[in-house]
Amino acid sequence: MTDVARVSAFGRQAANVGRALPFSESVGSPDELPAPLAAALKQALGDEAEAVQLIILSPPFATVGQSSPENVFALTSTRWILVAKTATGTVTSTAPFTAAAVIELTMILLGGQLRIESVGGAAGCAVGFNMVSIELFREALFIMLVGARPAATNPMRGGNIEAELSVLSFKFRTALQEQTPSGVALRDVRSWTSEVSPLARLLFMKPAAPAGVLAVTDCYLGVITDPPAGKEKQHKGKSPHGKIATYVLRQHPLALHLPQPQRRGDSTLRIAIESDVGFALSVPARQIGGIAGLLSALLPPAAA
Repeated sequence: MTDVARVSAFGRQAANVGRALPFSESVGSPDELPAPLAAALKQALGDEAEAVQLIILSPPFATVGQSSPENVFALTSTRWILVAKTATGTVTSTAPFTAAAVIELTMILLGGQLRIESVGGAAGCAVGFNMVSIELFREALFIMLVGARPAATNPMRGGNIEAELSVLSFKFRTALQEQTPSGVALRDVRSWTSEVSPLARLLFMKPAAPAGVLAVTDCYLGVITDPPAGKEKQHKGKSPHGKIATYVLRQHPLALHLPQPQRRGDSTLRIAIESDVGFALSVPARQIGGIAGLLSALLPPAAA
């Protein structure tokens, strides 16, 4: 990603309390923002002021080991804009929805993050937020997904979706429902489980591939997983019982890197978009067949 603005959005100042509360909020227009952010957003919008669909304001927050600047994340009908306040002014990042390649929504108890990777040298961003604000950022995610173009050719339904859904845990069935925009049809679904116990993970110092589900739609490949060990460590002190939803947009040419066959451990396949943009999916080796078969039917193999 280039020109990445990384901020953690942790909510508005509580009136008459004197401390920052961990909430972001939606505002109706740039005029409702603090002056520096309003000016920067209006400049970034230019002639698109009437096309604004969503504005999320996140005033400053600071606590031990973590701080975030005042910022605003806005969506028009064609692009996202992130404006963050700095010690000397503001910094702005923006890119069209058509440049978005991978969108990731991390949800781990109180801590969340919306991350966007773009192609063609366009800007990307990572915006952190408290999970109290999840619905606002899920709304932003859905606006971007709806703005994505469908693939040139639609996949044929290749499996029994109802049967696949029936074996999902309540957590993943609910997550799949929550993370699929209204009106988006599922073309196929595959799921897998984690095969290594927490004790084995500790003894062998090798995290297991987290359980997850892959959903195919005309516009994206969606993967929802448990957070891997690395994510749990990054969110020290918070529950590991969260989830990460990643959307690989099919509006760009995608290529599939398949791992060498193996019987034990985890296997990682990669969906490549550009040389430095893509998505790696780790699945227990014994369960990768169905996932690899589905993706192989959809995507061309990557060049050697």
